[in-house]
Amino acid sequence: MWLRATLLLGIANGYFVEFPISIPRVEDMLMLQWNTDKHSAETVTETVRRSARAIYDANGLDFSECFGVVLRMSQEGWADYSIVGDGHLKATPFLDGDGVRVDWEFLPGRLHSVIAMLRPDWALDIEEAPYRTERIADVDVGMFLLQSPGRPFWHMLSWSIRVAALKSALVPMRLHVLVHELQDWAPEGWVEALGEAAPVLRGLHWCKGHNRFPDYNRKAFETKPADNYYNKVFLMLGLSERHGYKYLVSVDDDMLLPPATLAHLLNGGPEADEKGCGVLAPLLQNGVPSVEIWAETWLTPGETTRLYECFAGSSTRFCDMFLSNYCGLEYENDVVKEVYRKVENLSIPEPWDGGAWYSQVSGLVGTDNKGLHPVRGNETCMKLALDMALERVVEAWNKGIPQPILVDEKRGFPYLCNNVFLIRTDLYSEVIRDPLLYLGGADEVSLNRVLKKRQLPICLLGNSFAIHPAYGVHQDKATMEGYAIDVIEAVTQQMLPWTGEKLPWRIREK
Repeated sequence: MWLRATLLLGIANGYFVEFPISIPRVEDMLMLQWNTDKHSAETVTETVRRSARAIYDANGLDFSECFGVVLRMSQEGWADYSIVGDGHLKATPFLDGDGVRVDWEFLPGRLHSVIAMLRPDWALDIEEAPYRTERIADVDVGMFLLQSPGRPFWHMLSWSIRVAALKSALVPMRLHVLVHELQDWAPEGWVEALGEAAPVLRGLHWCKGHNRFPDYNRKAFETKPADNYYNKVFLMLGLSERHGYKYLVSVDDDMLLPPATLAHLLNGGPEADEKGCGVLAPLLQNGVPSVEIWAETWLTPGETTRLYECFAGSSTRFCDMFLSNYCGLEYENDVVKEVYRKVENLSIPEPWDGGAWYSQVSGLVGTDNKGLHPVRGNETCMKLALDMALERVVEAWNKGIPQPILVDEKRGFPYLCNNVFLIRTDLYSEVIRDPLLYLGGADEVSLNRVLKKRQLPICLLGNSFAIHPAYGVHQDKATMEGYAIDVIEAVTQQMLPWTGEKLPWRIREK
């Protein structure tokens, strides 16, 4: 018989939590105790691992067979618990069944996930505790990465942040990483990738399970109580209000941003306010509504003509108003036929005229989903735009030309596909509190609804450059993303670390 044990990791003034676990081939249950103010989840994991090794060694067992621990409660933290003191939580173990296997590499993230499920009101304090010693004064901008499982784009984002910081181009800002799978809980990877810019990291945050901020929008919460994307956009607002960020920058996990564009976007809030902007976004090679300005900024006249000819040869038979894609005959059903009815009056301008197209969409499409464009629906055009963009990566990643804010003063743009954008926190609060948010389209449709209601223009960063390899409907999306990452990774690695004495471009002195 093995002695019952407690893995005690120190008690101080922070939260104190106890989770029931067992170690493979060890009969007795252990209570893992964690003082969250004194130790990180990574430290806890290493301590448990050392304790498990000592037990194995003492009993002549091969520690290579010890994969991790078994959590004696449900996988996502649904369990009874008791509060046995001020800030002291003790989870109630379940004794039936085999428990939930948690490998060593996933234990830090699992500890945070359990806390987020049991005590969401504690979770932010605990998630941010390891980063509290790093102070940046007068922070007005919070940047949020909405990370999906296994997406590798975050490496390039962290490198762009690092290069911008080394060139003294970043305004004071903080970075929050929003994840919903254990494989993406990688704080040490972020710190390493950010390098000299690591102090901007304010925390990784768990977004799987119940929404932490139901009072922002009760209807949306009741309709989508555990939707990870809604959890993330609610958390963006919650963190921005918690830290007093005047502006928030939202970045999808498939965006590739050069250092200069990233720095100008983060710096753009005050000027955007002066110009009355509702939202500020960079130019994307497949962005709606930025693709035409991007093409006329970065392409040769001949290349622009080729791209526009592709648009002009496209169809208007979009089969999904939100995804803006085309469907084959095999997908036609009553829902698709209803979409066809909604877009039947649209016609493709020939020659292509972006202004005329946006005017049509604005006037003839009677729904809130107005992100329709051939660069999204026509896979050939989408691939062509990406190929042209990748030929300019070296120039765009190294260039620091001015990026003035362009204002759609006549409100000719009917819709913004919000892959990456800056917005005032108080305005984003209206987006999350939109009574129709529950209808879907994540925050994108509600964002455009609020802009229309408030008569606020979409603003774009002139001369900027950003790559969104492909929309989710493209059948070769994975290949296109992989190729884009390979190209940009090679360019970015040549820029790090920055050791030059002369700085090619500078936006704001620290």
